[in-house]
Amino acid sequence: MAASTDVPVRPSGRLHPATRPPRMRHRLGVLAILASASAMGLAGAFGRMSTPPGAVIGEALTLGRMAVGALGMLAILALGRRLGALRRTRLSWSVVLGGVFLGLSLATYLSATVLTDLARAVSLHYLGPVVATVLARVLLKERANGVELTSVLVSFAGMVLAAGIIEAELTDVSGDQLLGDVLAAVSGVLYGAALLCYRYRSDMPSDVRSFWNFAFGALGAAGMVAVTRPDLSGMTAANWAWAAGFFLVCGLLALGLLVLAGKHLRAVELSALSYWEVVVAMLLGAAVFGEVVTPLAWAGVLLIVVGAAVAVGSTRRRLARIPPTVSEPGATLAR
Repeated sequence: MAASTDVPVRPSGRLHPATRPPRMRHRLGVLAILASASAMGLAGAFGRMSTPPGAVIGEALTLGRMAVGALGMLAILALGRRLGALRRTRLSWSVVLGGVFLGLSLATYLSATVLTDLARAVSLHYLGPVVATVLARVLLKERANGVELTSVLVSFAGMVLAAGIIEAELTDVSGDQLLGDVLAAVSGVLYGAALLCYRYRSDMPSDVRSFWNFAFGALGAAGMVAVTRPDLSGMTAANWAWAAGFFLVCGLLALGLLVLAGKHLRAVELSALSYWEVVVAMLLGAAVFGEVVTPLAWAGVLLIVVGAAVAVGSTRRRLARIPPTVSEPGATLAR
């Protein structure tokens, strides 16, 4: 693997116009992360329906999710006669670690949801975008102005309200619940690390990057399966059917779009928009499982939408100040 190819999408605080993705691609990134977050918001429902009562099989479900995603991307590459791109594209540490981190993050998160309160699991997992923003500032020197930082904080505050953390009854944490909290926190840190890795290797085509993301994600999840040895003996035909839907919707679709979004959005914007998943999960819980949405939760939804709008608006104003150049592909189309 060649470390020299690990070039971040935003290598410094100020971008030369030639290195800034054109406005058309920015719109693509926004649409991709919203679609990805919407599909990811279905993970809780699919995961619950896929899991037999009393079982903890998050690692196995994540392995299937990643393996099906890898096979799906391989089929897409084959149909598009792009298998040669896999051989021509050089791997690097960011590609490998991005997949492994994501696989481990999703595995620990799914296990956490059956061990602790869903509200706690969601809030700890969504430390990830905040971690990604901080790491991008430290490692990539990706400067975020006051407006952009405010958008992330507003989105995070909205997530806390929407997830019901403030209204949750705090009880003594022990046993399985403590383990679930720890797993959820670990999943958040790993998710942030994965989001950071997507900021590197903008030269790699999205379909190729998605394939390797799934492949190395499956490798990470397989390692967890080997260690924990989850019991699948209680899986019924209905469980397997829900699992298959989970693999396709929350795997191939959601994670493939996440990689695409990571190529065209800055970390601070990716962070703010990713909280849309919390809104989708909350509305789904209300519509399907009859969960009550409190006024504070609706206030959280509003904050998440405001935070995302602020982040997108800030980037659009930044792009508007960058004049098109001959070296900026698609600049005339973007105008």
